[in-house]
Amino acid sequence: MQVRTPEKQREPRLTAETLTNAESALHELDWRLLSWLLRYPLQRADDLVVGVARWASRATVYRHLQRLEASALVESILPATPGTGKQIYHLSNLGLHLIAKPQKGSARDLACQWQADEAGLLRLLPRLPTLLVLQEVVNGLVTGAAEAITMQGRRPRLVRWTWQRDMAHRFLYREQAMRWFVDGVVALCIRALQKDDTTSERWYGLFLLVTELDDERLMRLRLERLLCWRESSERWAVYQHMPRVLILARSIRQREHWQRAVEATALSLRLEPLAGALATLPLSERAQLNPWLLNWHSLATEKPCHLQELLKPLPQAAFPSSLTLQEAGEDEHERHPRASGESAGVPPSAGISGRLSRLIVGNLTQRAASLLVDKPGEQELVALLGLRLTARQWDMVYLLLDHPLLSDHDLAAFLSLQRKSVRTLVYALHRLGCLDAIPTEASRRWRLGERGLRLIAAANHFHVRNLAVASGDETGTGTIALKQRGVDWLLAHTQHTAGIYRFFAALAEAARRVPGHTLCWWETGARCERRYQVGEQWCNLRPDALAEYRVGQQQFRFWLEWDRGTMNTRDLAVKFASYAQYIASREWANEHTMPPRLLCVTPDLAQERRIQRVIQAQLAYLSGFEVLTTTKVLLNESGPLTPVWLQGVPKGSLPAQSRVTLSQHWHEGIFGK
Repeated sequence: MQVRTPEKQREPRLTAETLTNAESALHELDWRLLSWLLRYPLQRADDLVVGVARWASRATVYRHLQRLEASALVESILPATPGTGKQIYHLSNLGLHLIAKPQKGSARDLACQWQADEAGLLRLLPRLPTLLVLQEVVNGLVTGAAEAITMQGRRPRLVRWTWQRDMAHRFLYREQAMRWFVDGVVALCIRALQKDDTTSERWYGLFLLVTELDDERLMRLRLERLLCWRESSERWAVYQHMPRVLILARSIRQREHWQRAVEATALSLRLEPLAGALATLPLSERAQLNPWLLNWHSLATEKPCHLQELLKPLPQAAFPSSLTLQEAGEDEHERHPRASGESAGVPPSAGISGRLSRLIVGNLTQRAASLLVDKPGEQELVALLGLRLTARQWDMVYLLLDHPLLSDHDLAAFLSLQRKSVRTLVYALHRLGCLDAIPTEASRRWRLGERGLRLIAAANHFHVRNLAVASGDETGTGTIALKQRGVDWLLAHTQHTAGIYRFFAALAEAARRVPGHTLCWWETGARCERRYQVGEQWCNLRPDALAEYRVGQQQFRFWLEWDRGTMNTRDLAVKFASYAQYIASREWANEHTMPPRLLCVTPDLAQERRIQRVIQAQLAYLSGFEVLTTTKVLLNESGPLTPVWLQGVPKGSLPAQSRVTLSQHWHEGIFGK
């Protein structure tokens, strides 16, 4: 954690005289910067250049920011969160009172409106990784709008634009109170010269959705609320005018989850899907992110499209009522009323007497660095963790959310770290209360603690009950403790869970030693389960895991069945019959061009032979479906990429069939048909 100064900066005494002295030294650009930081706290200098100073150089903005910080009107933080590395600025308590003088209403009301007070800043801190990505997208939309959008063949001019982070809206749908939430709303006003020398202005609106989670249930929740709002009575007058929904996926796999959520939501509500597009954010540095050039796919048809083709002019009534459309732009009348000496009709000390109230505590970086010493309240502590956690620690937290009860060895394999580095990260998170150590018969395991769950919920703007359940045992304070969903089942089947984790950890380590090989992703539990309908009958497929592996430019999906020898022949027949039914129904075609292959790991050779016989009976008639089996002993001795696999179907030259490697199947085309 980086701290700017060893000692806490002493802020001037907050009086009316202090405000007058600070006000006299400000220039027009200073007022613009302060006004923008009121509306959009936690901005980088580059963001401020796009927002308020496109006519000024970057060096000029940096110089003014340094002067504002030296005058204690602005404070900066340097978080350890991924994607930063630059100072992030927000108003100080003095700056907040100063910018509120010419505004209508009190400083407290103004700060609460724009989340620029202490509570608002603390709410935003855990969401910094997401908000910074959104800021890059908005910057790219603004700077590229005039070039991307043409009107009657002429290049227009972006004269006004605004956006709002973490926007929520309450509405009634079929007499039921509901609330939707989006990560950002963008409004663009384009002005163009017509052929008859007149000018026209058109508004365009976008809803932005982005999350770090791959949970389809939570994705569907957000999409359902937007669909219900589209159909609500408050939009009947402008029903045909709906802002487009842009979904920004963090990975290719997350994009697939979003697309499945879009289809499932429209099907469950029996409505047309939302109008919009879906794209995967590039994994490289996003400083030059241009959303107009991303590979967008339509939400309704999944076909490739251009962003400018989706945009349709909207009346101002089509925007949510809580979005102010007159915030930012290039018009001269949008200067702050105090700029250039304008009085705004407010005396310098109107309504101000004595010492001013403290609405912003400030010193966020130093407070985050001394969490364990100062021991703030739980809500403040969780918020300050958003500054404290490094990129690797965030990766570890999200990995344990997806796969609870990983061991030190598993974490090292999946994060590509040395065991010593993993122990350092784990114990740091454990000291902060984010992780709990669980001793099991399969070595020590780690799971998210209640504080870690609350941190993830705050970072993704979900209620913690979407991720956790009450444990039933009360703490000393009389409150109910929370624990992650599904952990109890995993603890009851520790050996089975540890075996699956051990397999994928070995596969990830082996793939890194072979050029061109990569374990792209793997999922367990409800995420890899499929519920589908054949005629009037509902069917379920419950594999132990689903994964995707890349060899060069080819990608292959496979199911994993980790057998512990506890199932008899009848139970095995039922299990493999569910695979046969799923393959025959062709439900897999909704996700991939080829059905996943099936890998089975057995405890010993006798169980492997038993499974081979069941496979031949249940799956031999299916063309194009491959099953490979091996034993846990062979895997532990040689590894998953060595010749330890025996072909189940299609039937080989049994009993003279020899074991092969996965690579042999891939290169021979059995896996890549």
